[in-house]
Amino acid sequence: MFAVFDEGITVSVHGGDELGRYRVVRQLRALSGIGVVAADDRTAAVDVLLLSRHDPDGPARLRAMVRANRAPLLVVADDLGPAELMAVGEYGVESVLWRERLTPGRLSRAVHNAAGCCPRVPLPLALV
Repeated sequence: MFAVFDEGITVSVHGGDELGRYRVVRQLRALSGIGVVAADDRTAAVDVLLLSRHDPDGPARLRAMVRANRAPLLVVADDLGPAELMAVGEYGVESVLWRERLTPGRLSRAVHNAAGCCPRVPLPLALV
């Protein structure tokens, strides 16, 4: 059985630089049925984490968010090597999206998948 969201899915965006967060928030707000809440709002149905190789706090932020067990986690990454990708998968991240290939359709599918609206797909297949 999958969750049904009558009033839409709430999403919070974390990490990365301010400009990167703004771009992802803008894309999320353009999607129907998805609302964006503040990063410190614990009512979000999905957390989106922006990761970059040049963000020294990214891995620690990822671990902290997974340990906090707040909401299903979706990662939007600039570039991840094989080791980083394996670590992300081991932490239980729902989906990984490459920022350079981010489209409204991919973002919408990943958010809905993480929120439980869609059938679960193994992480290697969820890499879009």
